[in-house]
Amino acid sequence: MRWLLVALFTTAAAFAAGQGAQLPDGDGKAIVNAACTTCHGVDLITAKSASRADWAGTVDRMKTYGVTLDATQTTTVVDYLAKSFGPKGATPAPAGAPAAQDSAAADAAGKALVDNKCAGCHGLDLITGKTASRVDWTATLDRMKSYGASLDDKETTTMLDYLVKHYGPKDQAAAAPARPAAAAAAAPDAGKNLLNASCTNCHDLDLVTNRTGSEAEWQEVVDRMNARGAGVVEKDVPVLVAYLAKTYPNKK
Repeated sequence: MRWLLVALFTTAAAFAAGQGAQLPDGDGKAIVNAACTTCHGVDLITAKSASRADWAGTVDRMKTYGVTLDATQTTTVVDYLAKSFGPKGATPAPAGAPAAQDSAAADAAGKALVDNKCAGCHGLDLITGKTASRVDWTATLDRMKSYGASLDDKETTTMLDYLVKHYGPKDQAAAAPARPAAAAAAAPDAGKNLLNASCTNCHDLDLVTNRTGSEAEWQEVVDRMNARGAGVVEKDVPVLVAYLAKTYPNKK
């Protein structure tokens, strides 16, 4: 019995000491406080210094223990921990070269993941022809994983960084590209005919008619259905997307 009391006292004392530690301010602090301190004191974090890769491994391990973080939150937490508790006493490398090397390595890793993980199910034109925000790319990767794409959290972050860097909105024109003239000039029934011809082979139209979305959201739906074999040819995609966005727009 005595050993149990000693153990409890020691645990309580350690927890109390951990409660005295403070996390520095920064984007990610709130997530760390909410996700980590339910199981241990912040002293386990503040007493540690590690590289970004090591922190990413720690976060991944904590998630196997039950911590719930989506891909965006994971990136935010890892960035915060690496910035706040990176290796101590490291000699800063010369400006320019390391960043360029890191960027090139990250690009190579991201491209390899896209080539290996995505091209097995659909053409890379579904990626290279798209521009999207980090939030939208995150949602796309989460959806692809729900379809069976095998990506761990570290690979997800690497691929996400690559996609946002190379296929994120560069400006307003890139973020919302104008529709090809074919879409605007299409006959009134062209979109409806495409919908009936391409979609009803696999499901009832109520899956479409019960849904609403922006043009960007309908574009993503059409791209996804094409990846599954809908067979809408490239020149007809803008026509179908324009029809869906006009007929089933977001409800205000």
